[in-house]
Amino acid sequence: MATFSLTAINVGTFNLGEADKIITLFSREKGMHRAVAKGARKPGAKIAGKAELLNVNHLLLAKGKNLDIITQCESIETYPNLRHDLTRLTYALYYAELTQVFGQGLGEDCARYFERLTLSIGLMAASGRDAALLCLEFEFALLEMLGIRPELDFCVSCRDVLNERNVSAFNHELGGVLCQKCFYKIRAMANSAVSVAPQVHEDPSDNFRSEQRSEAIDSQRTNVYVTPLVWKRMVLARIGADTIDIDVNANVRDHANKSNEANMKMATSAARRLMQNYIEYKSGRRMRALDLLANLA
Repeated sequence: MATFSLTAINVGTFNLGEADKIITLFSREKGMHRAVAKGARKPGAKIAGKAELLNVNHLLLAKGKNLDIITQCESIETYPNLRHDLTRLTYALYYAELTQVFGQGLGEDCARYFERLTLSIGLMAASGRDAALLCLEFEFALLEMLGIRPELDFCVSCRDVLNERNVSAFNHELGGVLCQKCFYKIRAMANSAVSVAPQVHEDPSDNFRSEQRSEAIDSQRTNVYVTPLVWKRMVLARIGADTIDIDVNANVRDHANKSNEANMKMATSAARRLMQNYIEYKSGRRMRALDLLANLA
């Protein structure tokens, strides 16, 4: 029977039969992969703990007809600190959910994403930094690899440079932030379109204007107001996602945040919720891993 090896993190599991588990893996070598862990649900089974979510293992697998079978499993990292902090564990499980949803779309970036995922979970487990900000940085890193990272530097409509005086709203459909001028323009077009009664069009120009009004309405519906502080937190998180020396970057952030920690924390939470909504808009599905945090709040 042909065998092959993978270094992978467990991002999903579900039961198979009376004693087995199917594990959804994200591996450095192949990206998303599913395999059967025989006997993983038997009391005292050696593989039981290694089959838990978020564990990183080196695996030897045998090719199966439908699903490959794990024949050997050696633990590399289990992130034990996560198990003692419900908030940080929940964020890490959110990373796993995002991986299941978007993992197939990473293509040749699977090795780079594997390193980023394991690094981010490690930071969540060991770092004293705000968990919401760490999560926001991870979301930006993922969206960058997928090619759908939102635009924060230039207005997504007119391409004017954004700053704290002209930022207005985040537009999910256009994929970034609108300046005030474009936001009011889109809102005015949408309001005008709603007030105009349907009518029979007699020439192509009327049809064209109708399409423009319809697009304006759709675009207005996907707008979310963004304060300058929330916009700054998003920009900061994007920089953090791109920075290799994360500790140095954290020191810069910590120094900047001492002036008003409470406001910064609120802005970070607002920015992270906005990004989750954008991710859900792009994926067409609701992310459920963080529901527990909402219930605890």
